[in-house]
Amino acid sequence: YCWIALTLFQLFLLFIAPVVIMPIFNKFVPLEEGELKTAIREYAEEQGFKMKGIFSMDGSKRSTKSNAFFTGFGRFRRIVLFDTLIEKHSVDELVSILAHEIGHYRKKHIFKSVLISILTTGLMFFILSLFINNKDLFAAFQMQETSIYASLFFFGFLYAPIETVVGILGNILSRRHEYEADAYAIKTTHKPQAMITALKKLSVDNLSNLTPHPLKVFLGYSHPPVLERIRAIDHI
Repeated sequence: YCWIALTLFQLFLLFIAPVVIMPIFNKFVPLEEGELKTAIREYAEEQGFKMKGIFSMDGSKRSTKSNAFFTGFGRFRRIVLFDTLIEKHSVDELVSILAHEIGHYRKKHIFKSVLISILTTGLMFFILSLFINNKDLFAAFQMQETSIYASLFFFGFLYAPIETVVGILGNILSRRHEYEADAYAIKTTHKPQAMITALKKLSVDNLSNLTPHPLKVFLGYSHPPVLERIRAIDHI
């Protein structure tokens, strides 16, 4: 029941966050008419990507980092650009970045990520149920009485390796999704150089490590290093 309740709450947040929660913390302003908005609208129409609107978000009030994303579902879907992103990138670069995000949608990466998150949560609750007041487990530690607090301690201690493995597998899938979204952007905009330039600028703004150790990437990176993404783009 906890798993079902948490899943419903997560799905509820996916729908309600873009229109209720996020505006509490950031200001969303409709993008002004002009070359950028026209280019984005034309690209979205070419790809059959329906949306409620295109907005600029005041991300600069908390960070110098740049980002772009779309939120919501159906008629509530909206494209959001950080104001820092708009200031530092050309129109072609911004369209390429948005094409990457739309690529995630077209390749069903978002659906897959949500599904994996739900299944992972289910696995966690299932394993937790095996630990709660498990008399055999307590006997193995020579404890005569069961305790919910001790059960949670055992669960946290023994679930950690499983969580690490799940995290690594999730990162492998996430990095693959990034390559696929990059490829989608290049094939639909036909402007690889714009995407490469955008990635370089984003890496500077986000203080990315250009040459991380492969083991560190394998264990903890949800996105491929920028240089590897550029090499992949060059081979498309």
